[in-house]
Amino acid sequence: MSPNPNARPHRRTRLAAILATLGLGLAAGIAHAEPLPAVVNKVLLQQPSVRSAQALLRAAEAQVVQVRSDFLPSVGLSYRNSDSRDETLGTPIDRNVRRTDATVRWNIFNGATDTNRLRAAGFTRDAADADLDNVLEQVAYEITENYSDVVRLRQLITSLQATIASQERVEANVAHRVDAGRIASSELDLMRVRLIQNRTLLGQLRAQLGTAEYRYRLLTGETPDSLVAPSILPAPALAGADPVDALVERIHERNPRLRAALQRTAARQADVGAARGLFFPSVDLSYSKRLDNTTIPVPTADTQRAAQLGVNLDIPLGGKNIGRHTEAVERHQAAQADADDLMMKVSKDITDLYRQYTEARGIAPQLEQRVAAAQRVAGAYELHFEAGRRSLNDLSIAQGDLFDAQRNLVDNRAQQTTLQAQLLGLAGELREALRSRYRPAPIAPELLGTRYESPALAAAPAHVVEAAPAPQIELIEPAASIDPIIRARIDAWTSAWTAGNFDAYRAVYTTDFQPGKGRSTADWEAERRQRVTQAKSPRIRIDNLTTRSSDASRVVVQFTQHYTAAQYKDTVRKQLEWVKADGQWKIARETTSPARAAKAPAAE
Repeated sequence: MSPNPNARPHRRTRLAAILATLGLGLAAGIAHAEPLPAVVNKVLLQQPSVRSAQALLRAAEAQVVQVRSDFLPSVGLSYRNSDSRDETLGTPIDRNVRRTDATVRWNIFNGATDTNRLRAAGFTRDAADADLDNVLEQVAYEITENYSDVVRLRQLITSLQATIASQERVEANVAHRVDAGRIASSELDLMRVRLIQNRTLLGQLRAQLGTAEYRYRLLTGETPDSLVAPSILPAPALAGADPVDALVERIHERNPRLRAALQRTAARQADVGAARGLFFPSVDLSYSKRLDNTTIPVPTADTQRAAQLGVNLDIPLGGKNIGRHTEAVERHQAAQADADDLMMKVSKDITDLYRQYTEARGIAPQLEQRVAAAQRVAGAYELHFEAGRRSLNDLSIAQGDLFDAQRNLVDNRAQQTTLQAQLLGLAGELREALRSRYRPAPIAPELLGTRYESPALAAAPAHVVEAAPAPQIELIEPAASIDPIIRARIDAWTSAWTAGNFDAYRAVYTTDFQPGKGRSTADWEAERRQRVTQAKSPRIRIDNLTTRSSDASRVVVQFTQHYTAAQYKDTVRKQLEWVKADGQWKIARETTSPARAAKAPAAE
């Protein structure tokens, strides 16, 4: 049975456990997670397909060395030591002969056959190199896909468990009403049906997770103990009127499979030249010399020393060379057709993946808003049901809609990562992107629960009797003036500040946050750590809040901040510039100015 979400200390403990398990949320949880680039770098070269491609590349390089040696002359050295019984004028003679001959043979013309064979071997080697790049990109994508799948399934299980816990709580409430005779027993059956459905789905997700984790162990040789949701920053915008056409052209130039196919086409073209050279006469230059001749007993006449220079001319006849030329031409045409077919397939894949990625990325902010709205609806319907203003069916539908919204959000995040990884893999840039543009992008834990709760408050330790009073936060604003996601991030920021949790406070800012006024990020962090952690009984009140945004990735929030802590207080006008980073809204710029009648220096 899951903990009761109505009890705040238990709920905080439960969400903190989720953070520790999934590596989603605060930096302390992420620090122990295994990032995707580290996993790829660790196991990439260990994969059998990569080792096979490396061996084929070395074999192609060895073939180049073999063909290049045909340009050099061949040297021969022969030695003869024989015993024979000769007969001279009827007299038998036992004779021993020892001879040493040296020969040099050099082909000086063969219709450029060797030159074309060398070109073909070079193109084949380049094709093997492109094949290795392609295998590396494919394996990197396979690891990325499996890594993302494990994270996705864990997030879905976490969300579904929270939904089941909420339904179990409602079931207990319904059972109590049925026992009291206030409602019909069929209402309890309805809840049990919903619970059985979700528990069945939970079992299916656990089975899928077991398979994904086993595949992860096969790929990496390790257990996926702690993974964090991956993300790759988008590449700079492509120039041109139609980005799809520009992307297709770019990937055509960089795609390893296409590059390998074109290199093989060029190799087959060189084979045609080598076959054509067989129609020409072959001219060899040879030189031989007898270095030593010892014959015992000495014959009447023999050659003691000799040198010979010869030119051999071979003229091919018959249809063998014609067949070789025809074979080479047909193989070249087949290779060219394969390259053309691959180019069409790659173009289709690029267009399809790019459209899917664009749609997935465009709908992502609305999916977060849908989850937040579904959480509010489910919470309100539960209160309405307890007050008798909503039916149990309405509440059950709202809870189901909430999980569907969470599932769509989780699937969307994973889909964005895998689609972008596929596009980068087609361009041969996935490994480089993982090194330079990778960022962890955990989903805010409050979005995976059944009710909205600030991530900073969820990660804070539960209060004990001896603890100081809980910090007080007040946010005064028009109900419809700010996006609920931004409001949640402001709540996280103020909650972490007043709770004295610097790690959670720092996590709300971008990694490369620049404090301005000539200060470095390290100096700003040291100063803020001291002020946040050492403040006594801090309280924050925010009013006159306004927002404006120029696009979907940047929002500017302005408000008046009233800060009180122990013997210190001030009122300032503050402006926060929020940007999308690592899949969350974070503060990229913070500006503080004195408010009217301000009597104390500004507190950031």
